[in-house]
Amino acid sequence: MSESPPSKHGGGKPSRQSFGLHTRRTDGSTDEAMQRARQALTAAGAEVLDLQQILDGENADALLSFGGDGSLLHAARLMAPLGIPVLGINYGRVGYLCAVDENGLDQALKRLIQGEYALDQHSMLRGRVSHEGELVWQADALNEFFVGGSNRTLHLDLSIDGEAFGTIRGDGVILATQTGSTAYAFSAGGPVLLMDALALVASNSVFSSAIRSVVLPTTSTVRIRNLTRGTRPFVVADGQKDYQIGHETEVEISLSPTRALLVDLGLQSQVRSLHQGFREMMVRELEG
Repeated sequence: MSESPPSKHGGGKPSRQSFGLHTRRTDGSTDEAMQRARQALTAAGAEVLDLQQILDGENADALLSFGGDGSLLHAARLMAPLGIPVLGINYGRVGYLCAVDENGLDQALKRLIQGEYALDQHSMLRGRVSHEGELVWQADALNEFFVGGSNRTLHLDLSIDGEAFGTIRGDGVILATQTGSTAYAFSAGGPVLLMDALALVASNSVFSSAIRSVVLPTTSTVRIRNLTRGTRPFVVADGQKDYQIGHETEVEISLSPTRALLVDLGLQSQVRSLHQGFREMMVRELEG
């Protein structure tokens, strides 16, 4: 779902634009790009903020994330509760979610300054872990949740909307959003979603060769109970934030009330971006 960026104009003089800059990379090309962006935005009269200033309460029209998809996912999870959109600028190895590559930085900055962009709302998932009826961990994910990460075959009992689905025996279970369906879930054999839905994928499962992935409506609630003894698998949000669970611990995953906002500069459609992303993956595999 796309929408126009919120106006900061009142009845009088327009308020000053403000943009945040953020990266988790430490290389010269990214540092140089961020400095270029800072200079261009400042020259246009915009205020430039760092991530901590925004987290401390400063408002921003958007946060520019320099890096790959990992950097964007990290930034999007932090900005989503604040309602601040994120623009991914790809200086990483994998940048399917990034709207801009390093060659398009100058054009992107011009569009931002002129307000020539839209905001795309992206569904997020919320994962909860409870112990003896008490909530002990909660996190949101833009791409997916993964329950697994053990060197042993896991036994995970699944239910969907309160109805038993079965016991998965394998590496783990992935629940992905539409946004995340082209990431880890896809590499595990899941479907690509071109609509707002959820993909439930069993990773290397011996549960059933016929049921490796299921497409679910976004209204679904999935519960995963760890039946494995002697090992403690992880609940992982977007490959970054995790929590270790014990035997008989249950994980509940459903649609989050929070949505992530990503900046859409109108440079390419979702299908074209998907095609380009698959081509890049094939090239990387051939290069070995």
